[in-house]
Amino acid sequence: MCKEDIFNEIIQVVSRETEISPRIILSGSKETEVVDARYLLVYFLFKEGFYPSRIALLVRKTKRAVNYMLSNFSSRVRCGKMMGIYRERIGNELGKD
Repeated sequence: MCKEDIFNEIIQVVSRETEISPRIILSGSKETEVVDARYLLVYFLFKEGFYPSRIALLVRKTKRAVNYMLSNFSSRVRCGKMMGIYRERIGNELGKD
């Protein structure tokens, strides 16, 4: 599977699970639910082996922003119960833990 297919699969799963369209996930929206979905997308792309610089291009953010999301993902999960639920469900669907 090529990188584009992997990206499309992950964003579709995140979108379906969070009920937020891919267009909105990739937007500049700062609504909590959208930011959570973006964090999940970045997390699963990284788990799939994408480098932060590549993720930054795909999600239209800076590499620094992507590294920030990755380093603060656990904290975001601890603070939001739904993030933990989403992480588990998306991980199960993608075959990742």
